[in-house]
Amino acid sequence: MLYIIELDKYDFNTIRTFTRSSTIMNEAFTTHFQTQTITITEGDVSREIVIPELVKQNQVLLSLAASNANPPAILTAGKNCCLLDDKDTVISEVSGYPILRQTTNNKETIVSVEIIPIIDIADDKMLATLTLFPSLSGVPSLELSDILALCKEREINSGIDELSIQETIGQVEQLRQSQHEIPIARGLLAVDGCDAFLRFEVEIGPLPGKILQDGSIDWRERKIFIGIDKDELIATKVPLTQGTAGLNIHGLAILQKPGKDITVKVTGDVQYIEESRQVLATYSGVLSIVNETDIKVSAKQTIDGDVDFSVGNIVSNDGLEIKGDVKPGFTVICKGDLSIGGNINGATVKAKSNTKIAGGLIGERSVLTTDGDAEISFVERGSVTSGGTVVITKGAYYANVSSKKMFMCRPDSKIVGGTFCSGFDFIGGTIGSDNAMPTRIAAGVDAERFHQRDKFRASIRDQEHELDHLVQMHGNEYTQTIEYKKKEAALQKRIRNLKQLNLIPESPLFSRHDPTYIYCSAIIAVQGRIVSGTKIRIGNTSTTLTEDAAAIRFSIDRQTGHIVATPYTEGKK
Repeated sequence: MLYIIELDKYDFNTIRTFTRSSTIMNEAFTTHFQTQTITITEGDVSREIVIPELVKQNQVLLSLAASNANPPAILTAGKNCCLLDDKDTVISEVSGYPILRQTTNNKETIVSVEIIPIIDIADDKMLATLTLFPSLSGVPSLELSDILALCKEREINSGIDELSIQETIGQVEQLRQSQHEIPIARGLLAVDGCDAFLRFEVEIGPLPGKILQDGSIDWRERKIFIGIDKDELIATKVPLTQGTAGLNIHGLAILQKPGKDITVKVTGDVQYIEESRQVLATYSGVLSIVNETDIKVSAKQTIDGDVDFSVGNIVSNDGLEIKGDVKPGFTVICKGDLSIGGNINGATVKAKSNTKIAGGLIGERSVLTTDGDAEISFVERGSVTSGGTVVITKGAYYANVSSKKMFMCRPDSKIVGGTFCSGFDFIGGTIGSDNAMPTRIAAGVDAERFHQRDKFRASIRDQEHELDHLVQMHGNEYTQTIEYKKKEAALQKRIRNLKQLNLIPESPLFSRHDPTYIYCSAIIAVQGRIVSGTKIRIGNTSTTLTEDAAAIRFSIDRQTGHIVATPYTEGKK
């Protein structure tokens, strides 16, 4: 007679065929564990369930009984079991509850067994759970000491919740029902340290595009030219914290990530006192803050009209306010904050601090370079390079814009064509047009490397064309010359560099295939519509949209490394 136990995983109340006997004997194989049928009553309803015996680690579960059985049996090991080298015996790898499964055809019988662990450990070693079944008749119920011994067997020695174990044992004894995956041990998560930062003691006003504590975006205009008195305390440096190490359930330390320090840079009429970590003004002036760590106090220069032939080119060591336009062909260089009330029209503007333009950039010859943040109404075919965050309030048309930090647009803004590159996140309004060239969007990318990549590709094409041209001129024998081999070696080196170039900021330059520097956490968020054909890139991964989308968020899936899309909601990253 053949007996088969088949229990649905984690549901031992469902049973198809079962036996009331202990060890199952068969002409082909023998099981070395017991099962038992018990009756439970819930309200006025009684039913029978089958419970398996608790087996110990390394216990024999199955063995072949005869070599001449017909049909012959083949033993296989399921989860948490091991088939010994002789292929005749299956043992348990952990203590737990066995499940037997069998399939038979005309030629052979395949018998497998797996173990549901009584104590299961999560992959990250931060959680252990208990699965407990009623004990068989005549077998003493497990006690707290038994479970603790099993924890020791699994090398669990930290974060054990003895009260949960006691409550689970009590539930099983009282109800005579199994309890599944009850947490009984938890690790202690590491607490990362906090980065150092400057706590400003003066009101510096809103920073446009700043992510607020609730996750929303502050779109108020930047407050610029903040007045500072002599000896006024501007800011205090709050030092980094080291954080606290964690502990997994095996008692092994989980290292925390210490906070990052900052270097306070001061220029002009301001000093940083290392002992007190205070930033003080030495003379009265206006305040410039670049990337929240570089502080300058200087005088303020004002141009009441346009920068044109009546004014000439400007080089200013102070804060500079231009109430009109910067006309074509002129140059403005400013070492403090810069405010322009009109447009940059075919001119070159460089600022060492933050820049606020009430109008925009007009024309391909319009160039803005700023070490700090840039707040601009619009960019039409111009170029913007920022060492901080770029905020565009209305839109951009065939522009080239790069920011070392974030790139942000108001929800009602529109970007058409051009290339937009940010070191951190990209948050845009409406992207692209059905009647325009595709827009290129890159987030989590070092702008200099991004442009270097384009130069690499152009250079490789030029070198390939040059070699092809030389071979056509001199014939195939030219490929054996030293000159050709040198050029070919230089070409192959450039190709290798291109393949290894890592675009992710702060990664080693040629580390694209280093697992330490593969993942990029930046996102591309579109508040409005983004049209098909738009080319998007996050870190080293790129794709081209094949269909339109709206209110969408793109990010890198950690497991696959591919770009994935999810709905976008302001305030959620």
